Amino acid sequence: MIAKQNQDNLEHCTVVFISNPNKAIPIWRQKNGSQPDTPVVWDYHVILYYHDYDKKEFYIYDFDTELSFPCNANEYIMEALHPELQLNKQFKRYFRMVPGSVYLKEFASDRSHMLKEDGEYMKPPPNYPAITTSNNETMNLFNYMNMTENIISPKKYGVVINEEQFFTTVISNVQINVANN
Repeated sequence: MIAKQNQDNLEHCTVVFISNPNKAIPIWRQKNGSQPDTPVVWDYHVILYYHDYDKKEFYIYDFDTELSFPCNANEYIMEALHPELQLNKQFKRYFRMVPGSVYLKEFASDRSHMLKEDGEYMKPPPNYPAITTSNNETMNLFNYMNMTENIISPKKYGVVINEEQFFTTVISNVQINVANN
């Protein structure tokens, strides 16, 4: 439905999974944070990067930020990701860049990652149905969270880039190829 309603904008959308092998990535200015200058450490986080190079419009959509929604991409980078900081190796972030059209076609989550050992949800799940692919695959979230250097199919899962590449791409408004078509 989203793909059909917003076909013109879909080419400008990249879904960005942020994680690392330690499943510990700091992001500042999050609603769950105790103070603005203290990060929330997520196992993974997902944002949408909107980039229209012709109109020179660049935004980040993050449902968990206390910044504006959407937020100017440069402001988000500076306030939420703090590229000026030298993070300890265990917190170094990687970014899986997935074209919006690929994400809508290929992503699936049955929400099993949200369950405790007793089968109860850690927090209430979203009020919309679990996401499945067009060929009824029900769970591939962990492939998107995998931040090994592009070992799995880029056509289905996008490409992984490091922090420096991500910051350069967004701050400099540089267009990158996020899928090998």
